[in-house]
Amino acid sequence: MARGGIHDQLGGGFHRYSVDARWIVPHFEKMSYDNAELLRAYLDAHTAFSAEQYAEVARGIVRWIREVLADAEGGYGASQDADVGLDDDGDYFTWTFEEAAAVLTEEELAVIAPYHDIGTAGEMHHNPARNVLFVAEPLETIARRLELDLPIAEERLRQARSKLLAAREGRPTPFVDRSQYTSWNAMLAGALLQASAVLDDPWAGEHALRTLRRLRAKQTTPDELAHTTGGISGMLEDQVFTAMAAIDAFEYKR
Repeated sequence: MARGGIHDQLGGGFHRYSVDARWIVPHFEKMSYDNAELLRAYLDAHTAFSAEQYAEVARGIVRWIREVLADAEGGYGASQDADVGLDDDGDYFTWTFEEAAAVLTEEELAVIAPYHDIGTAGEMHHNPARNVLFVAEPLETIARRLELDLPIAEERLRQARSKLLAAREGRPTPFVDRSQYTSWNAMLAGALLQASAVLDDPWAGEHALRTLRRLRAKQTTPDELAHTTGGISGMLEDQVFTAMAAIDAFEYKR
């Protein structure tokens, strides 16, 4: 799996970039085009090495796209904000030890706290008690220290993550920019077509094709691609990424 804080360890997908040398503290905004390219990279890695950890990260990206960016009619939003207000700095995505302890059992906390470095000294400058979740220690090491069989430790970690994600979803949620840019939508559609084949995910392929049909339907002339509905046309990136996605669609349907 992706070990640093730039990877959203609970909700899937990747934040925009790191603001520290250790790649733990991210700028928490999530961009559609970043995640499109990272999805392809992790799918290629999984295909090349048959490593489940790469597939797990790829599934997380697909889940974030489906749950946050995707429009039921086809198409994807542009981004998800980093925060919810001027005084906020990633608070939606970060945790104090007390917040985690309030929703987890002692057994779950004993596993996830060292694994994701949830302690009393966090990484956020505006509030040092807030922790960015990253993989701080191998789960095998934690299981040995707690004298747990690894499958039990894995199940407690899974349960803890599920509970933290559910609690996080009850917080004020960062704004999602629903703007649909042709180039970025084509990038996501192409990556999702690959994900559908590699991960055996029917939704990814069906929604990607729906998106490409919607992109075509919204064009005002047969030979042009508008960057947004009613917007400027003639941008090379729109032409290139849409052509690439069309090739992906042709290969996907064969």
